[in-house]
Amino acid sequence: MKKRYLILALVLIIFIASIYALLSRNTETILVDGIEKFEPLKNSNHYLLYYPADKRVSQENTIVKEVTADGKVVREYEIRDQYFRRMSAHQKPNHSNSLYISLFGEATIDNYYYTYDISKKKFQRVKLDYFDYEVGVDHIMHYGDSVLLQTLVSHKTGEQNVNAETNEFNVSISNFSTQNSFETEYGHAPKWAPLLQFNGKIIYGTSGQVDEEDIYVNSGIGVIDLENQKAEYMNINKNADMYPLYSTEEYAYVLGESGEVISYNTDFDYEVQKPFQGMSKDDIFFNEESSQLLLNSITALYQVYSQKKGSIIGLLTYEPALTFQPLQKEYLDPDSSYRFLYQDQENGEIYIISSSEREEKLLVIDNTSFSLKADIPVTNSHLLDFVAKN
Repeated sequence: MKKRYLILALVLIIFIASIYALLSRNTETILVDGIEKFEPLKNSNHYLLYYPADKRVSQENTIVKEVTADGKVVREYEIRDQYFRRMSAHQKPNHSNSLYISLFGEATIDNYYYTYDISKKKFQRVKLDYFDYEVGVDHIMHYGDSVLLQTLVSHKTGEQNVNAETNEFNVSISNFSTQNSFETEYGHAPKWAPLLQFNGKIIYGTSGQVDEEDIYVNSGIGVIDLENQKAEYMNINKNADMYPLYSTEEYAYVLGESGEVISYNTDFDYEVQKPFQGMSKDDIFFNEESSQLLLNSITALYQVYSQKKGSIIGLLTYEPALTFQPLQKEYLDPDSSYRFLYQDQENGEIYIISSSEREEKLLVIDNTSFSLKADIPVTNSHLLDFVAKN
């Protein structure tokens, strides 16, 4: 009798284990050859979370997780693509349906960049075929009608031409639309900051350096005249860092290290404005780590970090008056850090990655009321570079 009960108990255990294995088995994984061929199965209530290939964490291929609005993973895609890897998307308001993709994560010279069509949900690799050398794309963050990019080496030599005595070097800034380029001059290498097309010229942020007398020099902005192959350098304060923000037809806006915004008109006369009232340099970090997402031609979602108040997200309005208004939303946590991805105007959504010591989330925000549409838990948010509504 005891043996019979033992057999029944064993059968029951096997049955329960089988059911558990069935319920907990791995999510379906679909293999795809090439990011440009990726066509996910359609479901308008799901979101696609992109974890691009990153050899630094032993991830050879791009993983895309399809999740519900409550974070349940319903399907996974594994995309094999030798060209595609960790990425950062940039959106400009006059071409809001296109995203410009800068790649990072490997020390390689890539003569291409990517675009993403939001409506078609398609990536496209764009080759740089007008250079004599492999120049590599440092980044493609830019504002204006033309497509502007920053290279890793000089377009004239295919090298950085490092000065052995000063460690200064040359790279290039290029207008992809006109196929004209400028080799940056020694001591005036560009920052990781947007390129502004303005009044027939290109504005970029120059990286300052400490000279032999221990003085910080060459900071500010460079104004490139591509037609005449000349550059002029400007700074409103001696030895101050400046970060290009945005440009319209009438004004170019540059952030100063103390939080002031310098607006240049077409004659390059300037006015200093202070939209961040009550926020001092000692309290707020103003640099390339500050982030913005242009929602239309004059308004941006903007983030700064306060040592006293934590993360602050608000609306930065450029015209007719430069103002900053913090958003008062319950879903915003001052102890979290935020990364803006982009705005999907067709679906009326903004995608933001939120992370803290307690939790990691994808915030789906209404692009007019800024109310929370979805609060999706995610994992490894530092590796999550992109999101799309399926």
